[in-house]
Amino acid sequence: MAKKRARKKAGASTHTASAATSGTASSAKSSGAAARHVATAAPAPAFFFGYEVAWAKLLVVRVVVFGMLALDSLLQISHAPRYGAGGFNVAHLPGLDALGPGRVAFGAGQLVCSYLLVLAACGVATRVALPIATALYAWLYFGSQLDSYQHHYLVALVLLLACFVPWQRPPEARPSTPVRTWAVRLILIQLGILYLWAAISKMSPAWLDGRTLSKQLTGGLGELVVSTVGWKSAAGLTMLTELVLAFAIWIRPAWRIALPLGIGLHVLIMYSGLEIGLFAWLMLGFYLLVVPDRAYVWIAERVRIPRPHVGSSTVAWSAAIACLALGLVLARVVRLPHALILAALLAVVPLATVARRRVPAAIIAAGLAHVVAIALWLVVDRTTSQVVDYYRYWGGDSRRRGEAAMAESAYRTLTELEPEAPSGHLGLGRVLLERGDEAAGLAELHRAQQLAPTKATAFLVEAQHLARAGRKAEALEKARAAVAAEPANRRARGVFTALGGDAATLPAAAAPSAADDDDTEER
Repeated sequence: MAKKRARKKAGASTHTASAATSGTASSAKSSGAAARHVATAAPAPAFFFGYEVAWAKLLVVRVVVFGMLALDSLLQISHAPRYGAGGFNVAHLPGLDALGPGRVAFGAGQLVCSYLLVLAACGVATRVALPIATALYAWLYFGSQLDSYQHHYLVALVLLLACFVPWQRPPEARPSTPVRTWAVRLILIQLGILYLWAAISKMSPAWLDGRTLSKQLTGGLGELVVSTVGWKSAAGLTMLTELVLAFAIWIRPAWRIALPLGIGLHVLIMYSGLEIGLFAWLMLGFYLLVVPDRAYVWIAERVRIPRPHVGSSTVAWSAAIACLALGLVLARVVRLPHALILAALLAVVPLATVARRRVPAAIIAAGLAHVVAIALWLVVDRTTSQVVDYYRYWGGDSRRRGEAAMAESAYRTLTELEPEAPSGHLGLGRVLLERGDEAAGLAELHRAQQLAPTKATAFLVEAQHLARAGRKAEALEKARAAVAAEPANRRARGVFTALGGDAATLPAAAAPSAADDDDTEER
């Protein structure tokens, strides 16, 4: 009996254990199914199509990068007179030689490009403005090799990718709202390719031994390199830095390495004295993509900007129309070529994009973006030499090609815009002398001499004219005045001695300069 009860008890225990095991297995199956359901509902972000960026970061990058590109476009306008000169053009791509922009098209294209990029920076009509700006930028760059800087090639690619980024604010978005964008990931990879190619191009003896770098870095930065690591080590470190950035910039875990390394590199480039326009600044703007998202979210949550109450659509349209009128007033005083007519035509773009929408905030934003774009034109016009350089280069190029009427028109416009700029009076004086108007030509040269008493060019032009006219004594005095203005100018000394002057009577020049091309002030 005891054995029978023991067998029953053992059987019951086995049954209980079996049931428990079965329950545990069922529970495990249920948990596994739930886990698979969760994984199916919210998969881990994929490398490209699942790449996410916080909305706050995307907003800052949009404003900064497109704003800098808009400014860069305006700073290219002074190069316009070089385009289409003589009917000769070599494009970057075969078959595009005949499609290269001329002077007017290049200048107008840069103005339009700048305007559209400001709209994009303000978040207005991004789906329309960005593709048009990208096409314009690519045409202006690939259509001619006159400006063959490689960073224009990078910008063209980045703009193309930017057309596929969702720059518009998502509905009810908070600073931390994730925005999926494969194009941003591809932009970072494109920057990595840039660094990789930059490092590969430096794998040559001319770079590795420091020769090339020693010619590029001047001033205090060059002295710092010499007194510390030396040219060879600095060259090797530069190449190594670019190799690291080629892989670190597009991998999130490596951003803590890429951020200080990349910013340090481009700050040094910015202070190196290399004439590469806004490229170093633009690269610093791209590094906003490398700053962790949580930094933007933290700042945005503490610096809250209240959204003003706009009111009805009627009020919004009234404000937008007032902005358009203000934009035209600003354009009226912008001296960049064709600014007024382009401002009037471009005003249609932001308004057309919101015409069918009855969102008051979007309507006002369109008007404000128009004002910001034209205001940027005005700021660049009044704070840089773009306008002066435009007409100076145009006049000098036209004069050298024998287009006297066009050169005179450009120089007269320059003297009207900048009466105190000696280059306009110098160029106009030359053109007038070449056409036989001696009195007016000499008057312009004398004005240039008054405005630039330490420059020899205007004195030399008058001396050469007087010599050709047989007035040798007067020519000799003007040549002496040229040497007095610039004692180190070899050309001035040469003209003086060629006219029969005694070199011993000239002031001493410790370091005569070969930079004495008499066209310098027209280029």
